[in-house]
This record gives sequence, structure tokens and C-alpha cells, in this order.
Amino acid sequence: MAKKPKKITAKQRITKKSRKKKSASKVGYKKPPKEHQFPPGQSGNPNGPPKRRTNLWVWVCNFMQMTDAKLKKLDEKKLTQAQQSALKLVGNMKDGKYSGSERLARHIFDREEGKAVEHILIGNEDVLSDAECDEIRDELRKNANE
Repeated sequence: MAKKPKKITAKQRITKKSRKKKSASKVGYKKPPKEHQFPPGQSGNPNGPPKRRTNLWVWVCNFMQMTDAKLKKLDEKKLTQAQQSALKLVGNMKDGKYSGSERLARHIFDREEGKAVEHILIGNEDVLSDAECDEIRDELRKNANE
């Protein structure tokens, strides 16, 4: 014979629901107490996401990918200061005017992407004289100050 399912009374249903509520209202990880929760409609970050920085290096890369025809079509009056600077830098590099362009590009890249770590590897300690070591130290100090 088949077993009959048990009948659940209304009182038993209520107690099951209350058990579920108790376990859901537990305080713990990602479950703050009610008095510390934000009210409905209020955000946890009222100022919104942080504003984006002007990534000059991104504009330099974008302008370097453009053809001469596309670069001529750009209206410089509608560009931001960062975009105008990047366009000028790309134009100088294209024209072969490296007076300050290379140094500026290196500075921008170091600021945006982070300065590359420079390693000096010396295979044998006896190869360099004391005077040569002093010269290398002076060069490193000069480069660090730039």
C-alpha cells in the first residue's frame, strides 16, 4: 500500500516560515544588522564612481593609429587640452621634430603606465675598475634627478 502524505497544519506552516526568517536575518558577512543597513532608495556611494583621469597616453596612441587624412579632418577647436597636446606631440614626432617630443612622450608614458624598472646586470665583479663604478653611479644619479 502507498503511504499517505502527512497533513501539515496551519500552526506548523507558521513555525516553518518563522524558522526561515530567523535564519535569513542572521548577522554576518554581507549581512549587516538592520540598524546599519541603508534605507530603501539610498545608495552606499552617494558621490558616485570616481571621475576618470585624463589619460594623455591613450590619446597619443589613438592619434598615432590614425592616417594623415583622418588627422587632417579633426577640428582642433573641439578637442580638449589633453587631446590637443597629444595631437601636437604626434605631429612633432611625425615631422621629425624630436627636440622635446621624445622626452615629453617618455614622461607621459612614465606617469600613465608607471616607470619601468631598470636593472643593471654585471656578470663578473672584477671586470669594472673603481673609477668605472664611480662613473656609473654618477650617471645613475643624473638619470634619477631628471
